[in-house]
Amino acid sequence: MIKIKAGKQLIALIIRNNEPLNGFIADQANPLQLGFLSFVKNHQVRPHEHRCLTKTVHKNQEFIYVVSGQLEVSFFNKGQTFVKQRLETGDCLLQIRGGHGFRFLQPTKIITVKQGPYRGKEREKKLLRTASLQPSS
Repeated sequence: MIKIKAGKQLIALIIRNNEPLNGFIADQANPLQLGFLSFVKNHQVRPHEHRCLTKTVHKNQEFIYVVSGQLEVSFFNKGQTFVKQRLETGDCLLQIRGGHGFRFLQPTKIITVKQGPYRGKEREKKLLRTASLQPSS
């Protein structure tokens, strides 16, 4: 697992497609929980439903799974690029805080999950004034 940090602050987690993980990997205080779970044959999870709870979210988080293809993610802290990482088929990204941008290196399909409801680009996104996303060296 790759931990993207700005100073001591965790910005994102990248999970490569071949990592042997089991359990929840994000801090319990995160508004978006991420777990990788494995079960033996015939294991059962008791039938249940999730309670209706009111939770306050101050910052959206985003999960991305790369179904196919390849992309480069630029992570930003206060509008400045501080690290770039390449994601490939089967990789996952949990964006915890900070900004990000994507440059697709080939035709790519992703699945993305974030908190809703979505209230439109104007209310949800703050575009960062940065240089265009150049290829990493």
